[in-house]
Amino acid sequence: MRFRYLTYFLLAVLFLAACQTGTGVVEVTREVEVTRPVLFEREIEVTRLVEVTREVEVAAEDSSEGQESGEFGSADRPFRVVFLPGNPAALIDVRGGFLIEFLAEETGYQFEAVAPTSDEEAIDELCRRPQETIAVLIPEAYVAAVARCEVQLTHAATRFDVPYQLGMLVARQDRVINVIEDLAFKTVGVPGLDDLATYLWFAADLEEREIEPAEFVVLESSSAALLAVLREEVDVAAAIYNPPVLPREERIWEYGVDAPEVWRQIEIEPERDPVGYVDVAGGPEFGGYRIRDARAALFDDFPEIFAETRIVALSAPIPNEAVVISRDFPYAAAQKIIPALEQFANSEMCGQSVCASDFYQWDGIQPVVDSFYDVWRMEEESAEDDPEDSDS
Repeated sequence: MRFRYLTYFLLAVLFLAACQTGTGVVEVTREVEVTRPVLFEREIEVTRLVEVTREVEVAAEDSSEGQESGEFGSADRPFRVVFLPGNPAALIDVRGGFLIEFLAEETGYQFEAVAPTSDEEAIDELCRRPQETIAVLIPEAYVAAVARCEVQLTHAATRFDVPYQLGMLVARQDRVINVIEDLAFKTVGVPGLDDLATYLWFAADLEEREIEPAEFVVLESSSAALLAVLREEVDVAAAIYNPPVLPREERIWEYGVDAPEVWRQIEIEPERDPVGYVDVAGGPEFGGYRIRDARAALFDDFPEIFAETRIVALSAPIPNEAVVISRDFPYAAAQKIIPALEQFANSEMCGQSVCASDFYQWDGIQPVVDSFYDVWRMEEESAEDDPEDSDS
């Protein structure tokens, strides 16, 4: 009998406690099966068992709901689009606004532009809001964000039709410099010492091959380095390489397949066309080639630049900016937003936004996989291992 009374008493206490006004936090740990797509070049269903530990707020019925309780993509909780730092907020508001408006119209969701003051702040946005953030990140920031909170890569930005940039080594035609091994005991003019495509990659490659050039000569730009080669002030120049446009634009120049100067095969000298391009045998629409590497900028003042120089080697592809979504971004929303983003970036509308000459100067976006950015991971590891970069 006493046991029965004790049971009734405990039930009454629990009932009264449940009716009290207030909130508490309990930690709920459970195993769930998470199935979500990896949004790369193709959809891959990834199914894994994960342990989900989260804090659940237990509140009374009269507790007010905050902004965080709204539906994702609603006016109360819009998806956040984080742009690159460095641009004025007013410019992001205008240029980014075109993208925001398009995404809202196409998907029915609400979006908010975010102008971070640094790459670290951009990464913070992705990691603190893992279910509602889209971002554009420079390659270094993307690699850091993956390591920190497993953001998902969707695309890389394209310029000159490809999602990467390249450096080139250029020598005079009359010099016996045909391969990168011929750089031993030579002078190499470079635009600067902080660019991966035109210095850091080549320096690392020479070191790996145990080839030491006599001297790296720091010049102010790709054009300055190329002029130094033309004037025989250095043996080799490192400069920016942009792939040529192939005849009739039937396909895009392919790294490792097409020669850097594929246009030389028709043995016709380049000419400046009335619009301002440097073409070989007419423009691509007429079956010719369009040259876009850094030498084209010197062609008017130094028309001999192509006849007297040639490309010795190209760097590895150096990825452009990454377009990412946060780790737990809702799958159904991603299925609407990502195609809309791709449609916008690869259309003429992009010229008002991220493709504008005063903004990012993209010409589109292209799906890529995470390993595409491994060159930045190797560069980061190399920097960590370099004793010159460590504090003494």
